Amino acid sequence: MPAKRKSIEISIKQQAIEWIATEGGGVPSRAEAHFRKRGWRITASCFRQWWRDRDQILAEHGARRRIVGGGRRPLLGAVEDALIDLVYEKRIRKEKTPDEVVAKSVQACGFNNDSSTWRIAKHDVYGSRFKAAWELRERDGTNGDIAETMSAVMETLDDIVIED
Repeated sequence: MPAKRKSIEISIKQQAIEWIATEGGGVPSRAEAHFRKRGWRITASCFRQWWRDRDQILAEHGARRRIVGGGRRPLLGAVEDALIDLVYEKRIRKEKTPDEVVAKSVQACGFNNDSSTWRIAKHDVYGSRFKAAWELRERDGTNGDIAETMSAVMETLDDIVIED
């Protein structure tokens, strides 16, 4: 059976980093033998990784299991907030955002000057294909089913009795 990944609390990582800094002489691989005697089953590579990330680990709250962010890319919302702040600062200083910057931002979102290349146009939600399918549906006479359904609904409504 394959080994399972076990997350370790930040407080334990902080304890190991403090030992490496003081008694370990700043060498993370020495921590494996020391902590193995204490019953920890952690590899030397983990200690080396913790030592590399020691500034972030020491700044974290001890009850957490992972560093905030965990190395993932910033969320789009964070990038959007940074862009808004940048534009806002330029407006405060009475600077205009160059049209080239706006055009590149719009292009990065999937829109171009040619509307036929827009991502939304490719899906053709209410475009020519939708209209053609709607007209074909009308020509086939499938709208007659609506009249039958409507009369059935009206009959059902006649049978409903409302009591006070």
